Amino acid sequence: MNRVRLVALDLDGTLLDSVGKASDEDAAALRSFDRDGGIVVLASGRMTSAVRPWYDRLGIDGPVISYNGAMARDAASRGSTVLLEKPLPAPYADELIDYADRYHFHLNYYLDEVLHGKSDPLLRRYADIYTRQTGSAFHFVRNLERFYGCEPTKIILITDPSVVGENEPRRRDEQYEFWVNRWAGLVAIMKTNPEYLEFLNLDANKGDAMAAICSTYDIGQEETAAFGDGDNDAAMLRWAGVGVAVANASDSCRAAADVVLPQTNDESPVARAFESGLK
Repeated sequence: MNRVRLVALDLDGTLLDSVGKASDEDAAALRSFDRDGGIVVLASGRMTSAVRPWYDRLGIDGPVISYNGAMARDAASRGSTVLLEKPLPAPYADELIDYADRYHFHLNYYLDEVLHGKSDPLLRRYADIYTRQTGSAFHFVRNLERFYGCEPTKIILITDPSVVGENEPRRRDEQYEFWVNRWAGLVAIMKTNPEYLEFLNLDANKGDAMAAICSTYDIGQEETAAFGDGDNDAAMLRWAGVGVAVANASDSCRAAADVVLPQTNDESPVARAFESGLK
């Protein structure tokens, strides 16, 4: 296997453990890879500003794939230039605004790297769930209708998790079925955290974002590796020269991987993979 020159890693459920931390061993492995001239790409559904601090904690710098691949930016040391952006077309974004207002759902609305939410005390607990998970700060507005005609980077509908054996239309999985039936082949719709339903440009994915970064750095596809755990990581693992799924990965992520590790995200999977000869 050619020497891997670029490694892309999902955050939640992959690099980060069950309490949201990167292990000292994984951090050390990535710093060593960086010192040897490798490029570390952090790839997440989070917005860019919620991904960048992880580079500081790891003690390195690198490009960012954010919004589940709807945006890719260069390393901070290189100006954080936008390398790729695929926003959600306005007609779909506008319909989601109307739907959330009519049926009283919370939306995360991302535009120009700002997270907007409707200022509604009865829905604030859903915003709080997201802030606790990612550290992202909301800019609350009286209503989201002010953004009619805009093309957000993505939208998340946050609601209650579904329960096996129950059929509650307002819950996450039931909302997923509703929107897939409505927009199949038109919008990328992803189930991520148990409360999150994400809406993106149909062509937005972490694989294409990884390809854009590699083009910028003149790195061949065969010189790359990617680590992930979720359905939203599958395209990235398929594109990479070596796709690596952690032991806690979803079925679709495992199917996309070349290697399924025996370690979960709680067992320093990156360090173990590097020790086994990934470099």
